[in-house]
Amino acid sequence: MELHQLQAEVTAWSQRNFPNNKPYHPLLGAMEELGELTHAHLKLEQGIRGSESELKAAKIDAIGDIIIYLADYCGRNGINLQAAVESTWFLVSKRDWQKNPTTGK
Repeated sequence: MELHQLQAEVTAWSQRNFPNNKPYHPLLGAMEELGELTHAHLKLEQGIRGSESELKAAKIDAIGDIIIYLADYCGRNGINLQAAVESTWFLVSKRDWQKNPTTGK
């Protein structure tokens, strides 16, 4: 699935299920999920509170949720997620931090 298709589906689903959400609500959800991803990563590194497979599954779930929340955020704020990722990657991919560790340029 391409990002533009995901955004269209998430936007329609979200507006149907959460019609009263404010445009920033998905951002709050994304941040919560980022915390869950961080928590799973930390516990895996510490070797506590779950098996490797359980914590990897938690990380995968959090990553998926973050992308879905960001697609919803973009849809509610008139941002084309596909274009945002592509244009930003175009700029980032040109940076070379090994050749120029100060600026990447």
